[in-house]
Amino acid sequence: MAIQKDGPNGAFVGKVGSVFGYILNGQNIIRSPRKHRTREPSEAELLNREKMKVMANFLGPIYPVLRYGYKEIAPKGSRVGAVQLAQSHVRKDCMELNEQQKPFVNPEKVLVFRGSLEPPRECEVQQEGNSLHFRWQVNPAYQSSFYKLNVLIYEVDGVEADLKIAVTEVNAGQCIIESKLLAISQNPVHVYVGIVNTFKEVLSDSVYLGVVG
Repeated sequence: MAIQKDGPNGAFVGKVGSVFGYILNGQNIIRSPRKHRTREPSEAELLNREKMKVMANFLGPIYPVLRYGYKEIAPKGSRVGAVQLAQSHVRKDCMELNEQQKPFVNPEKVLVFRGSLEPPRECEVQQEGNSLHFRWQVNPAYQSSFYKLNVLIYEVDGVEADLKIAVTEVNAGQCIIESKLLAISQNPVHVYVGIVNTFKEVLSDSVYLGVVG
């Protein structure tokens, strides 16, 4: 049974005869029943499935971060959402094969924040206990107190993440932050940084600082 919406010319959700109707990203979709596959998947199809699984394992724990980090290029009402844009970016730009021809996500290429601001310059990080010490080159264009530093700390095995938003003004050139993740994690962590204009809510692309811990 299907439910008709907005009168006789509106969308329907459910099954009518041999077709199905549903709404996806604000679009009305009608499709035929899925056919049962009889042939074995090809090597290319199996590889693509493995890539999708690897991507989901890497991005899954940080979907809330991506909804924040991609909000400038996927504002509310966009046909394609923030998570979908991040997935597309990782599939196209960050997926590689190891020596055994197994797919993996290269964390150095992943952008967890996206935006029109210029990213931090010459940024580096060092760990001391449960604290991270950051230094970066001050950008003369970002002297206003509106410009702040964002930090993402993410376990290498993709289980826990710690997002720090607007931790300090970027014109300071350095800061120290503490993270509970550094205290409890049994694994090293990836570190990403970016800039946010807290007045206009505009971001920069993220910069990958490597692994600590």
